[in-house]
Amino acid sequence: MAVFCTYDDIKKGIQIFNKHAYNAGLDFKVYTSDQHCLYVQGSFDFGYYVNVDIEFREVFYTNIAPDAAWPDAWHADQLFLLEEEELQDLIDFREIEIPEGKTVFGIVFNIIGKDNYFINGTVICTSLYIGWRYPDYNAQYAL
Repeated sequence: MAVFCTYDDIKKGIQIFNKHAYNAGLDFKVYTSDQHCLYVQGSFDFGYYVNVDIEFREVFYTNIAPDAAWPDAWHADQLFLLEEEELQDLIDFREIEIPEGKTVFGIVFNIIGKDNYFINGTVICTSLYIGWRYPDYNAQYAL
């Protein structure tokens, strides 16, 4: 399992995640949500198993509802990392208070498209955890 805490590591983790999730037919749902962690599970069939656990840790903002569930984007990436300017625009617009010295990242699920991150699918957090239930997938996250 991998925890990503820097911009470059999160970018790499998202690229690997998108490679594994591409066209996989996953559904996503919020398992728990609070200021400490937004925990999302992904599964091809929730009735039988969970394929991947995704945790956004130390959450400062999200516009994903606590009970949200959505299908994957099929022929597109599932996650995006906001550029610094996009992240700052969102922080300023939503008047989100980030403690001085904290490094945060904006990560967007492709729920209604990346360009709609002001509306839905966005999390601002300090780190990202991705744990596939396939050991070979997790080995690729070694930093």
